[in-house]
Amino acid sequence: MAESFDNLLPRLRAIAEPSRLRLLAVLARGEFSVSELTEIVGQSQPRVSRHLKLLDDCGLLERFREQHWIYYRVPVDTGGGQLARLLLEQLDGDDPVLAGDRDRVQRVLAARSGRGVADDAATAAPAGELSPQLAAELGEQGLDALLYFGHAPDAVLAGLGSRARRVVGMNASRHVVQRARAVLHSVGLNHCVLQQGEITALPQSAHSFDVVLIDRVLAGSARPTAALQEAARVLRPGGRVVLVEDFDALERRTPDANPLALLRAWLADAGLACDRLRPFDVSGAHLLLAAAVLEPEAAAA
Repeated sequence: MAESFDNLLPRLRAIAEPSRLRLLAVLARGEFSVSELTEIVGQSQPRVSRHLKLLDDCGLLERFREQHWIYYRVPVDTGGGQLARLLLEQLDGDDPVLAGDRDRVQRVLAARSGRGVADDAATAAPAGELSPQLAAELGEQGLDALLYFGHAPDAVLAGLGSRARRVVGMNASRHVVQRARAVLHSVGLNHCVLQQGEITALPQSAHSFDVVLIDRVLAGSARPTAALQEAARVLRPGGRVVLVEDFDALERRTPDANPLALLRAWLADAGLACDRLRPFDVSGAHLLLAAAVLEPEAAAA
């Protein structure tokens, strides 16, 4: 991506400082808060914050808020992020300073994982088994952008994260998000962004993703149609929404309705056309997988 002189020069000046170069190398490995970065690079919080502000002002970082915390990372798909990653590729990975930072990154990730809450027994067992099912549904072609919202971003995206250039995993629980950050960034899936949020109010802009995966969320939602409308809003024309739902939970929600018919109705109300719907079992759980595309009227909007 070509850069203008006025954009490139301040970015190069910002990178050409030892502490800021170290911070970029850390933040290319995932998203971290200021307090975590102070632990990793061994500098005071005010000093780290000043460096982050300069890098952020130049477009070399992206930041997002999660409750009372702000996280930073090197973006995947911006000019500043691409420049930073290109320059970081020139660094010697065995440099003692960078190696020490990597060791401290792993300690921070391990601490995050330990702060996570245990998975709900009903969802933990089948979570790792979903990835092959979802991979088969997505096909062999690589994706540009994938959004996952569900109970197990760590387990599911560990299997699917390499299938897309840009991946966002979301959950309403900060503990689940923290655990997913630790798991995914520890195995090198540094392009996966993990965010806390609500399915009915996604922070992403319209037409951002090729595929939106919603994993066992709608049966317990008070507003399933609103959730699917948000999924449709962030879906690109020609993209797909893929749902995984618990058959028994849907049946308990509306005893007088067929779970398959209920999913089709929710999708239709959100402007989505269901083109595939099938049951499957994992570890004793009875699940449904539905795939849908935008209705022609919605895609043209």
